[in-house]
Amino acid sequence: MGGNLTQADAWTTSLLTNAEVIAVDQHSIDNRPVINTPNTVVWTARPEAGKGFYVAIFNLSDTAQTIHYSWPELGLAATSYGLRDLWEHRDLGNASAVDVTVPAHGCVLYLATPGK
Repeated sequence: MGGNLTQADAWTTSLLTNAEVIAVDQHSIDNRPVINTPNTVVWTARPEAGKGFYVAIFNLSDTAQTIHYSWPELGLAATSYGLRDLWEHRDLGNASAVDVTVPAHGCVLYLATPGK
């Protein structure tokens, strides 16, 4: 982290202790890049237990990017997935594709669950 943890503000502490994000780090399998362009990288993984896929989308550019990928482009077979934003602890509903605007040098992290 590179900072003084004893002086971290509440937002930083919540970021570093986000159980849903920590689960991706510590309890995922089959982690792999599926898209790698000059401006975008997408990784997928599977939870050790349970259904679905983790989908991490990174914007490498200096400007916000609207990113759209179909599930087959990401190697996922279902036509619709229920999305959960793991950073925000928020269910986003069903999606027939990934369609998101990611800030410059930002990322999104989802749990995509088929048939939800």
